[in-house]
Amino acid sequence: AMTSLRFAASMQLGEIPQIVYRWEAYCFIYCVLNRQIASRDQVVRHRCHNRLCINPGHLELGSAADNKHDDWAHWAYGTDPDFL
Repeated sequence: AMTSLRFAASMQLGEIPQIVYRWEAYCFIYCVLNRQIASRDQVVRHRCHNRLCINPGHLELGSAADNKHDDWAHWAYGTDPDFL
């Protein structure tokens, strides 16, 4: 609610509010190449743990919980050599 108020206060009189969604390049690449769109409860995961990576072989669809488990495994065991 506070964000909406700040957004509305920053608008000029007569402006039509627009909601802009930011879509990361890796999400776009995954969805186009796999011809599927992640639902609201899914995320595109980086199996290589490099957020700048756009290699389709390193991207996988999963839940936020899957993504967090990937992070824990990465912190404990490092990056899977197959993704280096």
